[in-house]
Amino acid sequence: MHRVHFTGQDLARTVVRVPEQPLSETLFALELLARNGGGEKFDSWRQRTTNRLSRRARSLLTLARTIRPVPDLLHMVESPAGAHSAPGKGIRPLDSRRQNIAGMLEEFHKVAIAPYWERIHACLEADCAARGRRVLSGGIEALLSTLHPSVRWRSGVLEIPGHRRYDVSPQGTGLLLAPSLFLVDGPVLIAGADENRPPVLAYPVAVDPASSPLSSVLVPRSGADSLGPLVGRTRAAIMKSLTDACTTTELGRRIGISAASASQHTNVLRSAGLITTQRRLNTALHSLTPLGAALLDGHQRPHIPHLQLTATS
Repeated sequence: MHRVHFTGQDLARTVVRVPEQPLSETLFALELLARNGGGEKFDSWRQRTTNRLSRRARSLLTLARTIRPVPDLLHMVESPAGAHSAPGKGIRPLDSRRQNIAGMLEEFHKVAIAPYWERIHACLEADCAARGRRVLSGGIEALLSTLHPSVRWRSGVLEIPGHRRYDVSPQGTGLLLAPSLFLVDGPVLIAGADENRPPVLAYPVAVDPASSPLSSVLVPRSGADSLGPLVGRTRAAIMKSLTDACTTTELGRRIGISAASASQHTNVLRSAGLITTQRRLNTALHSLTPLGAALLDGHQRPHIPHLQLTATS
């Protein structure tokens, strides 16, 4: 059992957000692929990814069956000196090995994550928005107590299932709650060596297979495919009104149409990849995807970040 002990300052600084770098998501995807996890909803992604991997990147799968990508590979590539230490043994440099693994991870990311990242990011952002609304209605304790069925909130202590007893005190830094699409078995607590950075609790995001971000590779659409469904003021008004995530009823109220009509229009926008919908219990929350936001702002499709590792230090 892992336990996170909160102070009042830790609660005040606990946040839910998508990590800026997709490193942890890449590592979770690596483990899922290496261990054939995730079930049927990952089948098409698994097949496409396996077929496109280079021989070098495939060797990473073999490594991931021997050690856990999180935390083992994560700690290795995040180490500022490309080294790790063992109690009483000092620092043992691993620069060349780290560079090799970092390069393989970057190759894996380009195939397994980058082609889907806009949709993945939108899905994770929608989950963050839904949990943010939970904070507004029930406070931070309501958020922590509903993260995952296996997580327990007891009198200032967050309990996460684990193979061994492990206690973490954030010491005023708070806790970063990070949603993950590829983490399927349960939440994972990641505590780094830097005491000035908050520990991270990655937790699974449930996705409807019918609207999975991994259903197909995201490719540029023709004008007819992407702009045709947007002709008309109603759908443009819907996109302009989505400055923050909202429900179908709220969306209809914002632009003066019925909830049924709003639902029909959001179906079209979602099919075009311009909005995403996250379902929580009986509530559907709509938000713009990066592609939708870019189109609304009149810019080109947003940049899909590469996995950036210090592989040449």
